[in-house]
Amino acid sequence: MKWRILLFTLIAHWGWVQVQCQVEGEQSHSTSVAGMVKLLKVEAQLIDALKDYAGELEKKLQAVRSGIVSMRQESKKAQDTMEEYLSNPLNSFSLIRRMHRDWTLWQMFLEDPVGPAQLDRIQELREQMPSSTDLEEAVTALDRIQSTYGLEVADISRGILDGRQYNVSLNALDTYAMGQILFDQAKYVAAAGWLYQALAWLESNRLPVPVEVSKGEVQAVYAETLLKLDRHADALKVVNIALGGDKRHDIKLLLKKSEIETLIRTGPNSIGIAPTLKSTAQPLGEYERGCRGLFPSPSKDGRLHCVYNSTNSAFLRLAPLKMELVGLDPYMVLYHDVISAPEISQLQDMATPGLKRATVYKASGRRSEVVKTRTSKVAWFPDTFNELTERLNRRIADMTNFDLLGSEMLQAMNYGLGGHYDKHYDFFNASTASNLTQMNGDRIATVLFYLTDVEQGGATVFPNIRKAVFPQRGSAIIWYNLKDDGDPNPQTLHAACPVLVGSKWVCNKWIRERAQLFKRPCLKRGSD
Repeated sequence: MKWRILLFTLIAHWGWVQVQCQVEGEQSHSTSVAGMVKLLKVEAQLIDALKDYAGELEKKLQAVRSGIVSMRQESKKAQDTMEEYLSNPLNSFSLIRRMHRDWTLWQMFLEDPVGPAQLDRIQELREQMPSSTDLEEAVTALDRIQSTYGLEVADISRGILDGRQYNVSLNALDTYAMGQILFDQAKYVAAAGWLYQALAWLESNRLPVPVEVSKGEVQAVYAETLLKLDRHADALKVVNIALGGDKRHDIKLLLKKSEIETLIRTGPNSIGIAPTLKSTAQPLGEYERGCRGLFPSPSKDGRLHCVYNSTNSAFLRLAPLKMELVGLDPYMVLYHDVISAPEISQLQDMATPGLKRATVYKASGRRSEVVKTRTSKVAWFPDTFNELTERLNRRIADMTNFDLLGSEMLQAMNYGLGGHYDKHYDFFNASTASNLTQMNGDRIATVLFYLTDVEQGGATVFPNIRKAVFPQRGSAIIWYNLKDDGDPNPQTLHAACPVLVGSKWVCNKWIRERAQLFKRPCLKRGSD
């Protein structure tokens, strides 16, 4: 029996390797804070290249200015008494030579490109820069943060996140990009809010020339957004303001004005008040309540308590662990101070170089795929990878009193910008994923270590039972995914809330049921 489990485990591990190879080409910069660190390093190199380029420009400019001073002196001397100046053969010769040779050299000097080495360096670094997909994912992440936590666009723009002021703010380029991409995603209400903030910023600020965006350009997109929301009168006001500014003769705006006026005259809202802006946000659900910390305080059920666990294994008799019983259906416990700071640092150092975009198993295609509902990066470690992984697995066995034979590898995970994992179950359900459960069984339990504190957000929420666990460095939560009779427990529906501020690191292990035959035998349905 054991050799069959080991064989299937090797096959499963090889499957995970294949999955990682499939997504290796996807950078997904925004899905991991640790992964985005290299972007700061790349940006520093780009700034250095730009500084060197500026130095080359300054040297060329200094040469031009020096040449102008020298040539202006000679020209002024000639301008005062031209014939007398030219009557001297030396002056005449020098003039002809200058006009024939010097100005050819000056033309060549001006045509010579400035800073080709710096331009080549910037081009080399482009391969490491975020793509349009990365930007779209970042916009989606910020929009997810706003909707999940009920934040105001104006507050976000000023650096106020869930009531806390941070030393950061967004400029018009940031808010305009948000509006543009949300418009392309047909999220018109959200787009309107961001575009309005871009216009408000431009009222009292200016952008550098190379990246400058005009108010008229933003107003044109804002007017189009208002049209999508059937706010014709408001769209006309925006267009008229734009025509009164830097785009008074813009043919596109003039045509848009005519189009809107026609809509107002002939449309269903031609008489009466223009429609108000209606939010498309979904009603506040249990998931959002949990993420916002709105679930009721811990249950007063006397059966839920804290204890030093010294009974699961012989080792725990010598070194008991602090355990908090937080739920009975599903069975759920929270261990405190169960992984040390040096262990956390070593695990992060091990994981960072190999982080890859997380995937989700799709029963329909019988494969793991990158999905928008899970935005993080992971690294997998076999049980015998090194001394640390062996020690953590022994600790998990002590914490759960389960046999880890045939269970899945340790998974270290880092979340990025608005990183989350939408509502899901950890069990596979043998009826739809028999190929994943036929040898080692389903996922009987989940062990989730929190490797970092998270300043804001990032809770693990269980909407069906209205429980939320917020990350505490060094703690670990364990819950059973299957009922006593081996059936999946729908009460285990859970999600990882978007990270608002902070870098969330976790490490988890899914324990399979087959090796627990004598540890937690299945009971008949309805058994006590």
